[in-house]
Amino acid sequence: MEGKEAAVSYDRVSVIAEEDGTCRFVLTGELDHHSVKEMREVIDATLIDHRPMRVVLDLNEVSFTDSAGLGLILGRYTRISGYGGTMRLIGVSEEFMKILRLAGTDRFLTIERRNGTAKNHR
Repeated sequence: MEGKEAAVSYDRVSVIAEEDGTCRFVLTGELDHHSVKEMREVIDATLIDHRPMRVVLDLNEVSFTDSAGLGLILGRYTRISGYGGTMRLIGVSEEFMKILRLAGTDRFLTIERRNGTAKNHR
């Protein structure tokens, strides 16, 4: 995915291939059981086709997240780390940060809150 930056948009997710090889997924709206199916399909198809080594999930435009959103993130983390890639979250709301902490994901994911503060797992 190295080269010029390119973007493809779907209903609730945009895929941006950045010049440095990072693949950024910009998620919008609610992350609940109604919306995560399309997001999962788009993200997984990209991961299978391109196997990016650096993945960013941009949650700045996410208005609500529940356990389905947590499942989306954990499943993608498992897939990406399975082939040696890394994943980080940016734009995480305070409410979702509480869910991520309860699940223990802040111990192994790099997470940047909406206010710009980062929590590294290392």
